[in-house]
Amino acid sequence: MLATFLPSPTLPLHSATTQLAMHIDPTPTWNLSSRLSAVDKDCNAVSPHTSKRLMGDTELSYYLPSRADGVNDMYLHLGFRAPRSLFSARRVTAAWALLLLRHPPLAATVIPPPASTSPFETDYSQVNFTYTAPTSPSDALHRASALLHLYKDASKDELIHRYLNGDRTLGDHKLACLILSENISSQDDLSADYNLLICAVHFLGDGMALHRFANELFTLLAAPEAGESLTPHDFEDMVRKEWEARYGASKASASSVLPPALEDCLPPIGGKLRKAAVKVDFLNSTRKDIGGHSLPRAKGKPRKTLVPTPSFDEATTKSILKKCKAQGVSISNALFALSALAWSRVQQRDQAKDFRSDLPIMMYSALNLRPYLRSSPDLSYWFVSVGFFNVVLPAFLPSSNSEQDDKSKLHSMFWHRARLAKVQSSRAAKHPMLVPRTQQMAKLRSNRSQAFAAEDDAKAQGIPLPAPVHAPKTTAVVEPSRAPSNALFGLSLLGNLDGIYMHKSYPAIQLHTLTTGSRQREGALLVFGYTFVGKLWLSLGYDVNGFQAGVVEAWWNEVLSGVSEFLAA
Repeated sequence: MLATFLPSPTLPLHSATTQLAMHIDPTPTWNLSSRLSAVDKDCNAVSPHTSKRLMGDTELSYYLPSRADGVNDMYLHLGFRAPRSLFSARRVTAAWALLLLRHPPLAATVIPPPASTSPFETDYSQVNFTYTAPTSPSDALHRASALLHLYKDASKDELIHRYLNGDRTLGDHKLACLILSENISSQDDLSADYNLLICAVHFLGDGMALHRFANELFTLLAAPEAGESLTPHDFEDMVRKEWEARYGASKASASSVLPPALEDCLPPIGGKLRKAAVKVDFLNSTRKDIGGHSLPRAKGKPRKTLVPTPSFDEATTKSILKKCKAQGVSISNALFALSALAWSRVQQRDQAKDFRSDLPIMMYSALNLRPYLRSSPDLSYWFVSVGFFNVVLPAFLPSSNSEQDDKSKLHSMFWHRARLAKVQSSRAAKHPMLVPRTQQMAKLRSNRSQAFAAEDDAKAQGIPLPAPVHAPKTTAVVEPSRAPSNALFGLSLLGNLDGIYMHKSYPAIQLHTLTTGSRQREGALLVFGYTFVGKLWLSLGYDVNGFQAGVVEAWWNEVLSGVSEFLAA
């Protein structure tokens, strides 16, 4: 049962992490050899077809900070049981090669900006994606095998720990890879347990791309009367046909196979007056982002990301969904309220000196922008398409005269704040200025990342930073707010993932575990909430060495206790 290896909601965080092996043998233990030359039968090798384009603002804002240590490199872990015949090395390699042909960004590389004599003279906006197509079907298979890592008996915790805390797996010349481990101890003659990691840099795509890709992979390998019955040779023949259709001698084309940047797919802002109005609206909207709370950081120790991921059984999840529906909110809305309330309760209980109940709590979250694109790229769904919004909730707790009175007021206040979160989330998603604000924020984040990139490179080269230039005081169109604007943490609320994973399309694969996240910078914390295989999952990714001892653990235990107190009761 899954409950046997998930952390109990009442256990301390460290108990959720077993002692991990610090190294996994990088040499695949499965034999990847196959008769690749046969795949090129009736195919003539062609000259390489190359596509190239500049990164957009959103992509730059993810790429530049990732250069040093892979900050934001994404992963998606899926645990499942399946027939061993479906996941033979040769079969998986061919299926992976086929998907790399269908989704060229996964096999692309990055060309950094041309170097100048000084980082402060470098144009960091000149970063390119480039993709060179395989010259033959066997070349496609060779490339796929180089981006596929197969292991025996590597556990979920080992694989995730190494990806998050070890040396960087990805880089400019390796934007994505698959990692698959078969559990020998769980296998019988026909079936085995597997751990799959789909890894990709964040400037290549987003969470929705990861989940859609996983569903496509499982469907390809195990769809009844289709993928399930295909032999490795059949898959290799599909690679040959796919390559021939895209890049064969008769298909030579100068058109790019890389999807355009997000900003090129959003409606343009035309006219000087409208552009000025957009800037004023953006500045006014940021004035409302008031947050007076932040997690107390600690420095001096290397980053170590932990990912405790408790789940709640199907019956409990159904009860939670029913209660949220009765209150007119979603689980996502309730999690905003629960996270903020847990922080206030811990701070008040511990009588924290710097706790300001008069200042609101601000949390940030991601927004899927794919529904807002004026032209959805049909080349591949592998492109980054996310924006951001904030939810701001009160920090104060109600006063009471009795324990019963306190409980009643707390419940009433909790659901009221969940409805406030719903209003703010809906307003962000439906606001008529959503697209212009997204464009303004993308430009702001891109400019910041370029400035920080120059400083980082200068420090690495021992070049002193120039003295700051103070701009002359002018009358601002919108006066900046003097209120604090600190986000306490981020929540990535993915909704019902069973709407993406078509379990009935591959019944031979029994999915049971899902964990997702990314490599973090020091002192980072991000909460994921989602339903999967009928269960509610809460996943906390945080740098255990990046915060004052016990603070995050106390807050997280309060969140999990709150699920029972407010949602599951």
